[in-house]
Amino acid sequence: MEELKTQGCLGNPEILDVRPPFSNFDFVEDRFGGECVPIRRIFSQARMGGFSTLVIEEIPSVGLSKEDDTDLIEAGLKPINRPLYRLTFFKSIFANAVDIQNQSNEDFLGYAILKAVPTGNRFRWIVFESVTNPARHDNNFYHATREYKVSSHNKIFSIKGNIYCQQNDLTNVCAHVALRTCISMVEGFNDFSYREMNRILKAKGFPHGVGEPLSIVQIKTVLDSLGIKYSDQWYPLTGEQPNVPFQKYLYASVESGYPALLGFTFGGASGHIIPVIGHTFNEDTWVPNAETSYFTIGKDTRYVPSELWVSSYICHDDNFGSHFCLPRQYMSKNSELFVIAIKPKQVKYDAINAEAIAVDYLYSIAVNMIPNEVNRWLRRLREAILIKSGWVVLRTIFMSGKEYIDHLRGSKGWQDEIIDPKVLDVLENGLKGYYWVVEISLPELFPANRRKLGEIVLNAEVELSKELDLSTYVLARLPGQFYFFGLDENSKIFVQKRDCGIKTHSRVFSE
Repeated sequence: MEELKTQGCLGNPEILDVRPPFSNFDFVEDRFGGECVPIRRIFSQARMGGFSTLVIEEIPSVGLSKEDDTDLIEAGLKPINRPLYRLTFFKSIFANAVDIQNQSNEDFLGYAILKAVPTGNRFRWIVFESVTNPARHDNNFYHATREYKVSSHNKIFSIKGNIYCQQNDLTNVCAHVALRTCISMVEGFNDFSYREMNRILKAKGFPHGVGEPLSIVQIKTVLDSLGIKYSDQWYPLTGEQPNVPFQKYLYASVESGYPALLGFTFGGASGHIIPVIGHTFNEDTWVPNAETSYFTIGKDTRYVPSELWVSSYICHDDNFGSHFCLPRQYMSKNSELFVIAIKPKQVKYDAINAEAIAVDYLYSIAVNMIPNEVNRWLRRLREAILIKSGWVVLRTIFMSGKEYIDHLRGSKGWQDEIIDPKVLDVLENGLKGYYWVVEISLPELFPANRRKLGEIVLNAEVELSKELDLSTYVLARLPGQFYFFGLDENSKIFVQKRDCGIKTHSRVFSE
């Protein structure tokens, strides 16, 4: 499905020097009418990335765009007989087409493919697809990206990012483009067509009429048909609210490298849906220090979620453009919400359940296995849990056994301690699956220093049991010790400890 990105151009490209005093606003208005806000947004993002040269190519309607044209005809509409524009953005400065061959991926800022679609007796331009480099803030985190190959005058460039799309409001709507973004970020899928979404819905008894929005059931039907796993939750405007805030669902997905869908309505008006693809991080936020920021699992079991240091979630909005920051509390009191949080195909339970299980294990270890007189960091952890009533931070991430072992091999304590490589070799032989790794830290340690005291590792591939049968538990690593649980012949829990080498704190996991 890369035809539009790599299709050869019609004729010769146009190359523009876009350094000041060149005006992005004048260019967009002169070429595309100035009505398409997302086009202006993309040009602004390119400018923030050091935009110096613009390459403009006319390309035929092929691939997904050709499908779009056919779908319009089948719906009784007439496509606009115009070529598409493929715009490619560069930091480097050059003036001739032959010079494109000398540019590198480091010079490449992204692309946008613009398409004319019918509206009444006229037409308007939309961003049919685009990927731009959003990396300009150190505290913006994108754990789920994929690489896109894009041609600019017959030279292929690559860029990592998240595809942005705009609805034509005829054969596809906001839910289609949000799904396209999300599905493209799931392992095993590439770009997924609107036609295929509508075919799935028709086969399941949900024919999609021209311009009709998709219901929550229809969105879930598409994901179910593709075998994509997710957690979902509805948040009514009034009445009893779910125990788990919607932000925890968003965070559970994006922190482990998966997208989420956030739908909302305002005051009973028509709804809208956007893909959530990342988050920001504010180490100085006051929120976690407020008493109400504890998350309670049971009567005496609570902790501070790492999600509280998120200031905003990063999303696309097909009405306005790509890479917007949505403040984490903005939606909570203003609208009816639903969230669909994509989760890894390997898991049998989600990150929210994993965190609840891990905190139970952590409290048990603190009560029964950490003596007061040992390692100072263990003592601080025990006090944070038992004396300060759960003043401990948990952060849950999905990863393979290899990723976890590689993380441990690269870990160093504050005094440059490391874990014995022979111990890691033994662990590696036993960790062949997929796991929820629940990192453990303190509020004074986690945000500013991005460091932790260890983690609890849970098997993500087993079904949850109502009984505490240890089937999910793999190990805990805390300062100075690994903790391994087991059941003896009388079904009594026993613990084995092994020196872990790192007696202080180490860096949190980061891709």
